[in-house]
Amino acid sequence: MATVAGCAKIFGSDTATEGETLDVCVWSGNYADRFEESVVPMYEEKTGKSIRLHRGWNEILADIRQAPDDEPPYDVTVTEGQFYHIGRQEELFLPIREENVPNLEAVIDYYTEFRTTEYGMPVDGAPCTIVYREDMDIEPDSWADFDSDAVRNSSGIGVDTGFWWFPVHAAAIGMDDREFAGELYESELHDDVFETFRNWNVSGWASSGEDIWQDFQNDVIDVAQWYFEQTEFDIDDYDGLAHTTPEHNTGYLNHWCVVDGTDKRAQAEDFLNFLMDAEVQTEWSEHMPTLFTNENMSYADDLGEELPTNSEEAENIAFPDWGYLMEYYEELNQTYTDIQTDA
Repeated sequence: MATVAGCAKIFGSDTATEGETLDVCVWSGNYADRFEESVVPMYEEKTGKSIRLHRGWNEILADIRQAPDDEPPYDVTVTEGQFYHIGRQEELFLPIREENVPNLEAVIDYYTEFRTTEYGMPVDGAPCTIVYREDMDIEPDSWADFDSDAVRNSSGIGVDTGFWWFPVHAAAIGMDDREFAGELYESELHDDVFETFRNWNVSGWASSGEDIWQDFQNDVIDVAQWYFEQTEFDIDDYDGLAHTTPEHNTGYLNHWCVVDGTDKRAQAEDFLNFLMDAEVQTEWSEHMPTLFTNENMSYADDLGEELPTNSEEAENIAFPDWGYLMEYYEELNQTYTDIQTDA
């Protein structure tokens, strides 16, 4: 048991009770599969504690809201930018006691600066990527290429429908009138951004990676906006497709949070610290080709050539600013829905 206790101190506070089972909510689908195959056994072996994994999606915040105050459904949950913003506003998460997460000091500076870490730790995420047929007349490497003759004359483009803010950010980046996606953050330019998006030859509206691959197989699309980690993991299963990650890009970053009402706060913070450990993220990358935040981790294979390894590279990703977007959410969401309906 001495070895286990030592590991507990390495990965955070030594105040958590050994042997406790931590309820952790992660994104459903292949994210959960890979998390269960890699992170869970690493944690359980190194700490002697156990993880009870929950798979969630749009219902994560609703499940927390609906549970009794002292019986939350999870001790820890993953959140992307929108969920993280809403959850903070509704006081669904506990503040993080930074003395219990010393690995925060090793996180790439940009990831601790563009969004608060008071209620969640930046751990992993993904930039968007451009998926395309290798026999096209173009090898698209920027979002401006979605407005090129080769793409306009193709079968069409596939885009995400549920998380519409990523293709809309991509459209703004392709406009190149403001820095990165700055057009989206000036209300008087919203119409211009959506007009740019409307002019894209969108023929596939996807709610999952499976939709994207099916649209390619059915010749519905020749190009797509999707997410690096899902694409990199799955693309070898499909012939004649390649993908490239634009230098100026958009994407998401997961902040992991301790859920208000948990009676395992110290162990939950230990777990967050574990997720940010450089060795853990290095091994994790062998199972999941995603963006990681510890500046000392090493990506498996050649992933480091595609994903940010320092603040300068991370700053090229225009992560959504939900403090601004929520103010205009209903308007922007309706505009996107109308474009999809009219397509």
